[in-house]
Amino acid sequence: MNKDHGFVGILVSNRIQRKNVLKQYLRFNKTNLKLFCFTPSSIMWKNKSIIGLHRSHGKWVLSKFPFPKVVYNRCYETNQELIGRLGAVIGKDKCFNHINQFDKHEIYTNLSRWLAEYLPDTVPFSTETAVHLLETHEVLYLKPSCGNKGQGVYRVEKKSAEEIQISLHYFAPTIIVRDTKQLEERMQELVGSTPYIIQRGVPIRQVKNNIFDIRALVQKNDKGLWSVTNVISRVAHKGSYNTSICENVCLTEEVLHQLYPPDRVHAVMQSVYNISLRSAEIMDENKAYHLGEFSVDLALDNEDHLWIIELNGKPQKDLYDGIRNQIAVYERPLQYAQYLHTH
Repeated sequence: MNKDHGFVGILVSNRIQRKNVLKQYLRFNKTNLKLFCFTPSSIMWKNKSIIGLHRSHGKWVLSKFPFPKVVYNRCYETNQELIGRLGAVIGKDKCFNHINQFDKHEIYTNLSRWLAEYLPDTVPFSTETAVHLLETHEVLYLKPSCGNKGQGVYRVEKKSAEEIQISLHYFAPTIIVRDTKQLEERMQELVGSTPYIIQRGVPIRQVKNNIFDIRALVQKNDKGLWSVTNVISRVAHKGSYNTSICENVCLTEEVLHQLYPPDRVHAVMQSVYNISLRSAEIMDENKAYHLGEFSVDLALDNEDHLWIIELNGKPQKDLYDGIRNQIAVYERPLQYAQYLHTH
């Protein structure tokens, strides 16, 4: 493998993922870059080479590669020591999305400098804080600070002075408590030692009695500039507040057209684009991150105000299967890799 190729390595968590991930990107690789897929354990630090899976003459082959010029990280919860070592060899600005498991409170703090009006109040979890906030807000969400896919997200609602409901995934309560002492005990049991945040609940617009979210995928292009590739909505199952376990996925415009006249749909979409691109600019200002893509999850409340629910550093690509602009979802990271390769 000593040809003068421009190599781009796609880092994945384990060997099982290599072929599926590489297959997705090879289909849409219009650059002159050679792609290979590798795992953290396939890096041979001593002789500065990597055992990577690639496609050669119609076959899947494992070969020894030199360290690539650019690395695209699709490995969630990446070991930052490993990323640091990789950066020391290829240049720390040549590995993008090296941090893709975001800390929700850190992201809130970053974004709130410029986008405070679109952010529900978010604070680190403590039982005392939760009890205090529940007096003011009536509905709170407890979320793992670094969680994803709605796992471990609890909804807490104060129904009356004598009834507080805690639910998981669905609005129907899994736990009902009668006073704040019971509430504190149950919350502590649920949260345990995992770092959590408390997010103020916002009343989310529904379509045909189902909750939906708005996910804007922002990606850097071949000029290293941010653009919005796609805006989709996940429609939750009836009775559920967790859009990660969704009934269907479609373009957001399709959902909005069921709620608003065309000019209003256009205005909401324009706001989604503006907020998403502003989020991207803010994330770029923080030098701890080097992102080539992420998604912005938003919700629309009953007053038609948009709220940023969270950012996702490893956008789920299969959500876009069969959706308009699906090709760009895979093309853009490769275009950005080419940009990094030549700059």
